[in-house]
Amino acid sequence: MRQHTMRRRLTSLVAGLLGAALALTGCASGSQASSTAESTPSAAADAPVTLTTAYGDITVAKKPERIVALAGRHVELLNLLGEKPVAWADYLTTAEEVPEYYPWMKGTYTTDPDPKLFTADYLPAPEAIAALKPDLILTTIWQTDEPTYAQLSQIAPTYVGTAKGTNTSWQDDLTSLAKLTRHDTAIVAKTQSQYDETFSAAAAKLPALKGKTFFIAALGEGDQLWLTEYAAAPLVALGLTPGPGQPTSGADAANAPKFSLENVDKLTADVVIIATEHRDPSGAFKAKLQADPRVAALPAAQNNALIYLDSTQWGAVNGGSAASEEWWLNGILPTLEKVK
Repeated sequence: MRQHTMRRRLTSLVAGLLGAALALTGCASGSQASSTAESTPSAAADAPVTLTTAYGDITVAKKPERIVALAGRHVELLNLLGEKPVAWADYLTTAEEVPEYYPWMKGTYTTDPDPKLFTADYLPAPEAIAALKPDLILTTIWQTDEPTYAQLSQIAPTYVGTAKGTNTSWQDDLTSLAKLTRHDTAIVAKTQSQYDETFSAAAAKLPALKGKTFFIAALGEGDQLWLTEYAAAPLVALGLTPGPGQPTSGADAANAPKFSLENVDKLTADVVIIATEHRDPSGAFKAKLQADPRVAALPAAQNNALIYLDSTQWGAVNGGSAASEEWWLNGILPTLEKVK
């Protein structure tokens, strides 16, 4: 893991331990499957809109003109709506880092990220945000605990997502942002359709994967690989089936299996995706896995289907958007085509 990953989105692994408190080591989500909302015509610009979020209801009195976004995904989704924030940031990511660590964001923003929007403790900075005079603040439960949310809400209505204890899917986020910015929610179905077409075309190139089981294992506390729901949605879209205990939603994740080095031989799914960089700066844990003969003997390893994700690849699917997951797919497709 490179040093930047301390500033990336949080994993469900950390979230499971700390709840809504901010953690420093995670990297953002594959999006979960979500029922796409039916088309809802946009409200009048001066009509109030009320949404139920993870921290309670918020009301935005009129179409927001000064949006501050505290996650890159919000910038991507606003771009689909033809909206631009007056300022944005994502865990102190600098203008130089964005192209390298968020390559799928190319063309979605017109202003550079502002590191001052986060404190040295990786929490939103209320004073810096207030100085921008926002009429809507966009953040997530991983970046913003409830006390910080209360502070931000004194500045402007603050949207933290709709899901509790896990990432809000990009579909639900896009639905919410469309309503808040007075756009027709038909954009969600349109984006979903394009996403489905992209993944269906890729699945057609990967007949060997159809029906095969998968595990997504991310390094968590105690040097254990935790099965996580993040990245499940794109793999299911490619025709794979969750392996025993593999979660596909936040509700499933709490009791998902964990694998230490001692029982790593139980990672017996046909396809095994492993993400360690976000918690393994030195690469020592990954090196142990790669040197372990039991790992080399796994069915996935024998069939070119044991795949390690680097931190940027993991960030693309760990709390991802349609754009980030399609970017991930494009990069990993040559690897998946080699699976036996």
